[in-house]
Amino acid sequence: MSSRTTLLTASVIVVAHAAPALASDHIMKVGEVMLANSSGSTAVQFIELEDPGEPFPAPPYVVEIFGPAGGAPLITYSTTIGNAALTRYTLATAQAQTELGFVAQTTLTATLPTNGQACFTRMITPDRIHCFAWGTVTTVVAGSTMNAGASPGNGMSVQRVAGAYVVAAPTPGAVNSNGMPMVDGPVDAGTPDGMDARMPNPTTPPDDDDGCNVGAGPSWFALVGIAALLLVARRTTTRRRR
Repeated sequence: MSSRTTLLTASVIVVAHAAPALASDHIMKVGEVMLANSSGSTAVQFIELEDPGEPFPAPPYVVEIFGPAGGAPLITYSTTIGNAALTRYTLATAQAQTELGFVAQTTLTATLPTNGQACFTRMITPDRIHCFAWGTVTTVVAGSTMNAGASPGNGMSVQRVAGAYVVAAPTPGAVNSNGMPMVDGPVDAGTPDGMDARMPNPTTPPDDDDGCNVGAGPSWFALVGIAALLLVARRTTTRRRR
């Protein structure tokens, strides 16, 4: 094999290894949960999903609701998410939409538990892309990347603000409290950000992408390798000419 062929083959291998994989539908988060209005009525409830705006090319996507003990879902809601990119998707009761003045994409018909879990799931795989637990949870949903927060009191919601979950005034259909949007994307490298954790061990480093390989730029080692190959090829060509 000639030095030029060797150089070309090695370069293709390095570049192919360094090329990023296309990312889609894996950064969606359960971003906000409200359980009751200021009067304590559980007829006013919603769950809002948040995303930086990636595409969703593999419908159907569902939202699964679980009790504190995990197991089988209490109820599963189909969504209309698919193909186009979006930043928010809300499931809410009719009364929540009336009192808080917004329009949900899916109507909640079941009552959310005081202590519970919700998962955004891609069904075609299937894969629980992201789950959130509020209140006291005894058994985490199997196969999930789980974040945790408090069970919100009356008239409040637990919501994702700058990567952590806080209890604040509800903000359906808008950025969460204090005008702070999500900070996780379009690529979340799995670095610590607030309360992110793979439960039940809160000391485990977060991995919000749940194993998704969104790729990275070529490493310095790859670049040095290419430079070394070029140098060897040049020297070989020079010697042959002599």
